[in-house]
Amino acid sequence: MFNIFSFIKSWFVKIEDRENGLIKSPDDFRDVKAKDLLGAIELTPLPETYRIPYSLPTKNQENTPECVGWSCASIKDEKERREQNETDANGSFIYKEAKKIDGIPNIKGTYFRIGLQVMKTIGVQMLPTSKIQGLPAIFKIGWYIRVDCDIESLKRAIYQWGAVLIGFHVYPDSWNSAYIKKGTIVVGGHATIAVGWNKDYIIGQNSYGENWGDKGYFYFNENYLPFESWAVVSDIPTNLLPNPSDKPKHTFKKDLFVTLRDPEVKILDECLQWLGCEPKDTESNDYFGKPTQEAVKVFQKRYNINGTGRCGPLTRMFLNNLFSS
Repeated sequence: MFNIFSFIKSWFVKIEDRENGLIKSPDDFRDVKAKDLLGAIELTPLPETYRIPYSLPTKNQENTPECVGWSCASIKDEKERREQNETDANGSFIYKEAKKIDGIPNIKGTYFRIGLQVMKTIGVQMLPTSKIQGLPAIFKIGWYIRVDCDIESLKRAIYQWGAVLIGFHVYPDSWNSAYIKKGTIVVGGHATIAVGWNKDYIIGQNSYGENWGDKGYFYFNENYLPFESWAVVSDIPTNLLPNPSDKPKHTFKKDLFVTLRDPEVKILDECLQWLGCEPKDTESNDYFGKPTQEAVKVFQKRYNINGTGRCGPLTRMFLNNLFSS
């Protein structure tokens, strides 16, 4: 005898990982809405067709519930392309960090908001295939906002801010081809990104590898809309951030000031250059001259210290907080 409950259970086993990794983000009154932000700027008419001007690596989450991580990784790759950085971000890293803080450690999948929070506060690890490498802390995003899930709002967000996160309810057989289709019974949630549109469809990029869909891409219209979308509207420029792997380590134990000649002055210069307070091409030596004094003033201004240019007890305390091993 055919057992409908066994059939449904077996079907869920098939989709619970790859197609059941996105959980709807809880409502939060603090979320900024794209429509509110766009209402403050003059909008240009949208073109009939559009694609973001960057080619992104097609991710492959394999049979895991890590779609939020991999879609977030694609968003970071898109932001890095704006700096001519050919990154290949690690979605598994984002997902695993998200599971540490999402409050549902025993449930597969996570929220878009938590994946974005990881990218903002922790950063993103790169895969070995990435042409740009560094610790996660140098690959961070800035501000992100919620996007309404109608066709016009999605197009406007893509045109204004680039690739956006989109999340769909999953139905039986809804993701078997590049032209995804809506069903009647929701069996999961899946996270992807949208990268443009043509006359009839919005174009998405999935994380099932290049052998899925249209070489990794898919298409949808108003008949099957996402239930959640986010846009990253500001990114932390990687090329302007210090590399944590190059960070000096030192504890400053005495005051440093103009005309002083001391080996610690050279270390001070290196620390200030790492922070971006002093040009990297400034010669570092053991003499405390005008360039070092001006760099100390920049550091003091950044940390709301009286800008004397002298490295006294308070300035040393802040430096040691950053550089003491």
